[in-house]
Amino acid sequence: MCAPNLPFRIWLILLGLTLFAHPAAAQDACHGKTVKFAGLNWESGEFLTAVMRQVVARGYGCKTDTVPGNTVTLEQALADDDIQIVAEEWVSRSDTWKKAADAGKVKALGHPFTGASEGWYVPDYMVEGPGALTPELHDVAQLGQAKYLKLFNDPEQPAKGRFLNCPSGWTCEGVNTAKLHAYGLDGLYVDFRPGTGPAMDAAIASAYAQKRPILFYYWSPSAIAGKLKLKRLNEPPYSDACWSDLTSKTGRHVQGCTAPPADIAWGASAPFVAHNPEIAAVLNKATVPLDLLNANLVAIVDGHAAPDAQAEAFLRTRPDLWRAWVTPEAARRIAASLKAGAPAVAAKSNFPFTVSIRAPVNAAIDSLVAKHGGVFRAISSVLLGAIVALDGLLALIPWWLMIAGLMALAWLGTRRIGLTVAVGALMFILGALGLWDLMVQTLSLVLISCLLAAVTGLPLGVLAARRTGVKAVMMPVLDVMQTMPSFVYLIPALMLFGLGKVPAVLATLIYCLPPIIRLTALGLEQVDPEIREAGLAFGLDPWQMLWRVELPQARPQIMAGINQMIMLALSMVAIASMIGARGLGEQVLNGIQTLDVGQGLEAGLGIVILAFVLDRISQGFGRAGRVR
Repeated sequence: MCAPNLPFRIWLILLGLTLFAHPAAAQDACHGKTVKFAGLNWESGEFLTAVMRQVVARGYGCKTDTVPGNTVTLEQALADDDIQIVAEEWVSRSDTWKKAADAGKVKALGHPFTGASEGWYVPDYMVEGPGALTPELHDVAQLGQAKYLKLFNDPEQPAKGRFLNCPSGWTCEGVNTAKLHAYGLDGLYVDFRPGTGPAMDAAIASAYAQKRPILFYYWSPSAIAGKLKLKRLNEPPYSDACWSDLTSKTGRHVQGCTAPPADIAWGASAPFVAHNPEIAAVLNKATVPLDLLNANLVAIVDGHAAPDAQAEAFLRTRPDLWRAWVTPEAARRIAASLKAGAPAVAAKSNFPFTVSIRAPVNAAIDSLVAKHGGVFRAISSVLLGAIVALDGLLALIPWWLMIAGLMALAWLGTRRIGLTVAVGALMFILGALGLWDLMVQTLSLVLISCLLAAVTGLPLGVLAARRTGVKAVMMPVLDVMQTMPSFVYLIPALMLFGLGKVPAVLATLIYCLPPIIRLTALGLEQVDPEIREAGLAFGLDPWQMLWRVELPQARPQIMAGINQMIMLALSMVAIASMIGARGLGEQVLNGIQTLDVGQGLEAGLGIVILAFVLDRISQGFGRAGRVR
């Protein structure tokens, strides 16, 4: 009797050991598949994503990951089941979502929060308190008055006001543009798009710290709404017909109104909902009160905390809230996981300790902005004046004359008729694509950045060639400047000088400066000693030696440095669209954000054409200067 039962008992023992050794596998409600979350790039989206990732991982044993992208691309990925969950979907605000929902490809589940709001805002210090700049301002209908145009004037177009719109490609960007037209303000205000969400937040926070006037669109929940005191301007009441017209790309946009109450849901792909009912049930129940959500977002910003760390703190301190979202078994597993200190997401490094410089660097930048913001604004005004003047000068040049001038430079530099004709043809194609005005804006930023870099870099290159000690210090600094990711330069420039062309020029200056310094020093060091000796024999003093002998001999290397400087400046100006620099880069960013392949390709082709023209002209003058 016992012998036949022995294998069955052994099997039970082995099964028990397997379950004990792999508890996560037994708890996996996702069937071994990784749940991919949308990597939302705004604060509330990041926090809610982190919270739900930990709930799903700790309570249900699922592997999770995030996929970065912008709103439109992530919604399309959700429709294709390439990602499974979007933590904060503003339902009915996007054509991509609507089409996917109508086709049954996505589902709106529950509400991550309720009571969201959006609208046009000014800081409270402008309208409230004894020192208020404009206590009578309370309605968007007043914004067309001359005094408000002057108060909110755009530094780049002083005759107009500036309205800070949503980042490029966000759904609210199109709605606000339609509202500007509906309110009759589109000819009075510059519709300024900051490029990215962090750039927008930095511009608002910087203006608030310096008590400057600013008119902008914003929303709640957000760290800005939770931390700063803002005054929302009144708009005409909502109506279905008005809102439908404002949100339609083909609408007439003749009537403006306030936004309807926001319908915000957890977005999930239909296949995921069908195959993972336990997780779908969690999403249907998971709601965070708006004031608590804002408090957590402020904690992230003020404490410079990662969303994952703040999400864990939220789970530890508010079990009364999240226990209602999950099953009792999942709640026990979450509690046990938190008590054990186990991370929901595996650490990416096994290094024993880490040190962060974020806090002191951020504190230093904040202090500079608060204490010396006026100084930086004064510098910004001077630079902006030069940029606007150059913009105006280039805009006065007829298109045919500019093409002729570039062809003349190409001929003088290369003496090649084929290349000269190619330069003219390519510039004509660029104009025919409707990119001429954007090209002029990009060209002006490149020219002024390169002019500043040349004025700074040439003397530093000479100094490095003449002084060994200076070179020993300078070269490591240049190494850092060249290897540092170009995006990093945008952050301090934005905080200190605001959005637009000035921070773009300064960030570009830093990025394109190293090659002109390096190659100037290299060219001077390679001057033939016998030529120097001949100069000394003729009685040349050091300055005469530099101007008459060394610089002419080093001209090929110097021109190579100028060529590299121009190419780096052009690439950086395109990236600077992320902080509101207008030009071809902005069109590329818009194309990426809205999945408009044609727009991105057109603008990208414009950048390639401009790069080709500038590269061949500068190379031509470099070759023309070679010593034979």
